[in-house]
Amino acid sequence: MDKHISKCSLCGKNIKGQQEQKSPSVLKEVIGGTSYVFDRNECVTMFKRFRSLYGNDFKKLLAPQEQFVSDPFWNIAIPTEQEIREIEIEKGTVPYKPDTIQVLQDPVQIQTIGHEIVKVAKNEILIMYSSANAFHRQEKLGAIQSLREIIERKSGVKARILTPKGELIEETVRNLREQNIKIDIRYIEPGLQTYVTIVVVDRESSLIVELKDDTKKSSYEAMGLGTFSNRKATVLSYVSIFESLWKQSELYEKLSELYEQLKIRDKLQTEFVNIAAHELRTPIQPIIGLAEVLRSKRNESTSTDTYDEYLSIIIRNARRLKELTDNILYIARIESKSITLNRKLVNLDNVIKDAVEDAVENQADPKLTKIQFDSSIRSGDNIILVNIDKDRIKQVVSNLLRNALKFTSEGVVSITVSRQKGQKGEQKEMEDGEKEVVVVSIQDTGSGIDPEIFSRLFTKFSNKYFSGTGLGLYISKNIIEAHDGKIWATNNIGQGKSGATFYFSLPMSHLNRRCQ
Repeated sequence: MDKHISKCSLCGKNIKGQQEQKSPSVLKEVIGGTSYVFDRNECVTMFKRFRSLYGNDFKKLLAPQEQFVSDPFWNIAIPTEQEIREIEIEKGTVPYKPDTIQVLQDPVQIQTIGHEIVKVAKNEILIMYSSANAFHRQEKLGAIQSLREIIERKSGVKARILTPKGELIEETVRNLREQNIKIDIRYIEPGLQTYVTIVVVDRESSLIVELKDDTKKSSYEAMGLGTFSNRKATVLSYVSIFESLWKQSELYEKLSELYEQLKIRDKLQTEFVNIAAHELRTPIQPIIGLAEVLRSKRNESTSTDTYDEYLSIIIRNARRLKELTDNILYIARIESKSITLNRKLVNLDNVIKDAVEDAVENQADPKLTKIQFDSSIRSGDNIILVNIDKDRIKQVVSNLLRNALKFTSEGVVSITVSRQKGQKGEQKEMEDGEKEVVVVSIQDTGSGIDPEIFSRLFTKFSNKYFSGTGLGLYISKNIIEAHDGKIWATNNIGQGKSGATFYFSLPMSHLNRRCQ
């Protein structure tokens, strides 16, 4: 073999030494302080391009024979000196040239420039995709992953993306949000969809790509002409378009959320009207029926026990009716934020005892479900004083007792009272630090809280069954919070355990220390 034979530094073709000085097709170039040999001008230009793009990593693109491993667009991707300069400008390897605007036809070049300008971002990347398919095509090419890597590597860079909606896009968005990646994605309404993809970096450079054929699977086949610019007026115009669409998408998103909330509210209110009508009719019927029976027997000899039984049923249902109307009126006060508390320093044990007595009196069969009240700190002078509205706290205890009895057809409902400091056990909602609070717990052995309503347990109309108005827990929550307390619930967990436990905490009066 002729020892003077050398190879083209890019394509690897053999070049004989004796021809180097005679053949005009053999070229020598000094690039970056190193001398290279090429067999044609195209190789020189392509070598410069890839060296500017990949820098010191350029050698990794060469085969073992030091021949460049070309891409499938080799024959149509011959760059010009101007193209190389634009890439170098974006990389900062040559002085910045102002007011540059360039129309691009080569899809490989468009993709490369898009990747390069995003890669050098320092503050902000704005991207608006022409279609959901355009988003998918770029995701398959690794553009979203590349964007994610850039943001993770550069802590100061944030990205915002506008795109038409799609199922696969929503999945990508969920993944990014779960991983707390600083890529904010919003959806363009169909009527606002454009047919160009816009990329703006640091509000200094932009790349606009036309959508030629959205049915194509390849980005190279789907894209039309591209326009690169760093002219301030042009770039800021695209920023203005992006920001306008971003605000509109935000507005549409909020309107959609409000619409869904209104639908839910309307449905709940319709259900409430039906339930309230049923609940109000339930006590009214025995009141009217038994009153008429008593009137019809006024001239007859009826035993005192029968009269007492009828009157007890009438009174019990009348109280229930009053309670229902009071709850509905109290909801109106909550909604208008006009709750007033008549606070007094009282013994909490006495309030709970009153509520327990009322609950026992209203039980259909007290023998089936027993109510046990245990205050661990009520012996002697060691009493619990709280500055509360006695009637409202009694209303809370009554609501919680009624719920416990309703879902415990047979068993035990236990009430306990204790002093605590800060968080303890399952009572994780309490964040009173080292302040001393009193915690009341009402535990039942019933069916427990249905998972379907657990997340909205203390919201208005949270009732799965056609029994009760679904207002009791909502009212209780507002009363306790008005007293600067907390209310929460858990399902009982453990071997042989069933039912649920409701808790509420109240700040203790400083006078308690004097009573110890």
